[in-house]
Amino acid sequence: MLPPNLKIKQIAIYQTDTNIVLTMIPKQRISSCSLCTKNSNSIHSHYVRTLADLPISGKLVQLQLRSRKFFCRNKRCPRKVFTERFTTGIRPYARRLCRSADVLRRIGLEVGGNKGAVISRIVGSPVSSSTMLRLVKQLEIIEPLTTSGIVGVDDWAFKKGRNYGTIIVDLEQRKVIDLLPNREAGTLSQWLSRHPEIHTVSRDRASAYSRGIKDGTANAIEVADRFHLLVNLREAFQKTLYKHNSVLKEAFVEYSRGELVSEKVPEVLFKPDTPNSQRQIKFEKAKELSLQGYGIKAIAKMLHAHHRTIKKYLQLEELPRKKSPLNGKSLTNFFQFKAYLQEFCQVQDYLTLYANIRAQGFNGKYTQFCHNMNRFIKPDNPRLPKLPPIETWSTSRLSFMVLQQKDKLNSKDQSFLDFLYRKAPGIKATAQLTSGFKNLFLDKIEGTLQDWLIKASEPTSELRNFAKGIQKDFDAVNQAVVSPISNGQVEGHVNKLKNIKRMMYGRADFHLLRKMVLASSA
Repeated sequence: MLPPNLKIKQIAIYQTDTNIVLTMIPKQRISSCSLCTKNSNSIHSHYVRTLADLPISGKLVQLQLRSRKFFCRNKRCPRKVFTERFTTGIRPYARRLCRSADVLRRIGLEVGGNKGAVISRIVGSPVSSSTMLRLVKQLEIIEPLTTSGIVGVDDWAFKKGRNYGTIIVDLEQRKVIDLLPNREAGTLSQWLSRHPEIHTVSRDRASAYSRGIKDGTANAIEVADRFHLLVNLREAFQKTLYKHNSVLKEAFVEYSRGELVSEKVPEVLFKPDTPNSQRQIKFEKAKELSLQGYGIKAIAKMLHAHHRTIKKYLQLEELPRKKSPLNGKSLTNFFQFKAYLQEFCQVQDYLTLYANIRAQGFNGKYTQFCHNMNRFIKPDNPRLPKLPPIETWSTSRLSFMVLQQKDKLNSKDQSFLDFLYRKAPGIKATAQLTSGFKNLFLDKIEGTLQDWLIKASEPTSELRNFAKGIQKDFDAVNQAVVSPISNGQVEGHVNKLKNIKRMMYGRADFHLLRKMVLASSA
């Protein structure tokens, strides 16, 4: 139970509902000076040192160790009094045993300070979040003297868009070997100069990393990151699609509605205003009831009309026609657009029709237009089904579709790409160049990159600027084409670093974050 090599001559145990206290008196007679290491048995004084240990049966354990101070008898030593030193399980100035500190430190490395403090209370060794972080900071990280010779380099963000650091990963041992506080060429060059065994570096496409590698290890082989190459390629193709935006819009409409719009629209039949209207029926009924001897008010009540209307009906021999579009006395010129409405009313909604005839000179309001449309179009006219919405593909989605294998695309995406290529040969040519660059990484044949650059650098090519960037970094990109080394592993460690940052709520400084990352990767 006690630390090894701790010699005790007397021990007492006190137990409460929540604590176990062990009072101990050591029996070693001499101790070594912490400065000159000379042994001494001259006791200066005593004091009680309290140490926390791992819990037992859910109870807190404390060791109360009666420690001594000794006189240093070495006259040349500047230290006159020193405290008693114990075994490796008890460190100087520590307030807990090493095994307890190791457990808490491991918790802090896994979940951080705040969550670690919560877990420490659950496991029976309660400490504050500050103590948890202090234990983590006490951890000593030893930089490896040698590496496997193949490393990966990438950047990571302290604060996105502002401050960046550098992560270095041993690609053979598959672990993080160091973090650098920035992504400058000089910092990387200094680190590489301490590791002359490195012969291959997989890197991000940042120019600072290229300069740092050349300055730090002149003979190292550089391998460009394939992931970022494909990202840059997709973005270049997406910019090309922006230039053909009008062509894309036309393609969306033609692909979605081309067949429906081409169908023959059935003729719209207009019904005339016949005398058998509700007014005519009421007029004739009023005449009939009057002949039967009913009075005006009685007739008005039976026909649900005003008595003045019935009185007017009885005074007339023939019911006058109302002003309507049919007798040319309408307040609107609705029927001037009859031919247009017959042609388009089955494929356009009322709002669209109204807007179009308003532009052509219709002088009525929307409610009048709707009333006339509903009144003069026969209800039994055949109507086409509602047109489906126009389906669109964003430029981002199209750029991803071009980089995918054809057999992995669904039938609709593949069908639209074929339609788009037929409509826009320029987009098709650029898409073939784009997919051809991706296939270079699958084939891994020496010399294919140079052939691709010749095609992409032609005056008619829309990937000329992308090809210029590849030409400037030709050696590293060519290694990415033919070499099996990948920087994808480094991206995975960057994601792990982001999780550790998130676990620390983004408040960890560089030194604490470096210890957390290196310890978790050890």
